Amino acid sequence: MAIFLTEEDVQHLLPMPEAIKAVEKGFREHGLGTAVNLHRNRVQAGQVGITMMVAALGGQGVAGFKTMGIGGAKVHLYDGEMNQLVAIMEARTLGQIRTGAASAVATSYMAREDASRVSIIGTGHQAETQLIGTCAVRPVQQVWAYSRTPELLESFCVKMSHTLGIQVARSASPQEAIQNSDIAIAITNVSTLAPVLFGEWVTPGTHLVGAGANSLSRRELDDEAITRCSVIVTDARDQAKLECADLVFPVKTGLLGWNQVWELGQVVTGQVTGRSSPDEITLYESQGIALEDVAVAAHIYKRAIAEGIGQELPL
Repeated sequence: MAIFLTEEDVQHLLPMPEAIKAVEKGFREHGLGTAVNLHRNRVQAGQVGITMMVAALGGQGVAGFKTMGIGGAKVHLYDGEMNQLVAIMEARTLGQIRTGAASAVATSYMAREDASRVSIIGTGHQAETQLIGTCAVRPVQQVWAYSRTPELLESFCVKMSHTLGIQVARSASPQEAIQNSDIAIAITNVSTLAPVLFGEWVTPGTHLVGAGANSLSRRELDDEAITRCSVIVTDARDQAKLECADLVFPVKTGLLGWNQVWELGQVVTGQVTGRSSPDEITLYESQGIALEDVAVAAHIYKRAIAEGIGQELPL
């Protein structure tokens, strides 16, 4: 019988360190070719719309899909051995945690081992787990944050300083934040093609994360930020070709080729080196893929069964 898990259940069952391990395991399958991820599909008819994301992890014997639209986000998880639906779980928190975990996996392979200074542009819902994930894989001692909304910036800095046990300081400008960092994260709700992170601000050795824009009408990094990178990695290249304006536009103008963009699964499995020298600038472009959702959903389900958590559904 399938079980239903609430946002509160997911929060309890998916601490960040476990999420990072689950996502890394999923990307390892992707790199080895035992997992299949379908790019995000958005369907809109007038005022009614739905988004669907599907993936299967053959090595773990699970498959699933996430839907987003009216009624919020939910993941349906299927067990391949039993050939049946085993769980439906609310996925707002799941999505927030898995996005931070995916960036953390990339950071663990691509940032300098001694990276201790982090900057973040954007202080919304997703920004919190970006920092939590980064701090789980690198010895972070200082964070600079920037937001266009002073009130949100202040509350974010106070909350995250308490959560992380380190100083999260306000920056007067995104440039000030980026110039002081070893890891620079853009996680904004930008709605235009005007970048928020410029290559001229980036110092050698920085690892960049572009995690806020997954539409061809939204961009976070400028061309110089892209062309200065020695290694560029995304979660899934086929999805990036459809959604990642940061990469699509430099490719269109000939500044970049898709053969210069690697997938995180290739890095995790050692097919591609995430960083070869301390002075390299590296970039992870996160689109957010179904493989991440299914990987953490499988972990959540196993823990739920072990702890006897979840409401049984008559399915």
